Amino acid sequence: MAVATERVVVLMTRSEKRALESKAKRMGASTAELVRRSVDAFDPEADSGEIEKLLKLLAASHRATLAALDKADRELAETRAYFAAKVRGDAS
Repeated sequence: MAVATERVVVLMTRSEKRALESKAKRMGASTAELVRRSVDAFDPEADSGEIEKLLKLLAASHRATLAALDKADRELAETRAYFAAKVRGDAS
């Protein structure tokens, strides 16, 4: 592994710094290590592709949910009609 020799100064709010320190502590690393790992893990193009996949999955799920709701609505209407007819004495 390469030895870190470059310095980057990043300004952040006090709460952002506390959050960074807390996350680093939970993972047992320094704040610098957490930042390095975060930089290595972040790939806007890969993230964008993953977001696109998730959006397609969400759209498909949404369509399926709407179809299930439409079916349930039709079945409820049939059930209400059945009982309304039964109350009127039309159904057997």
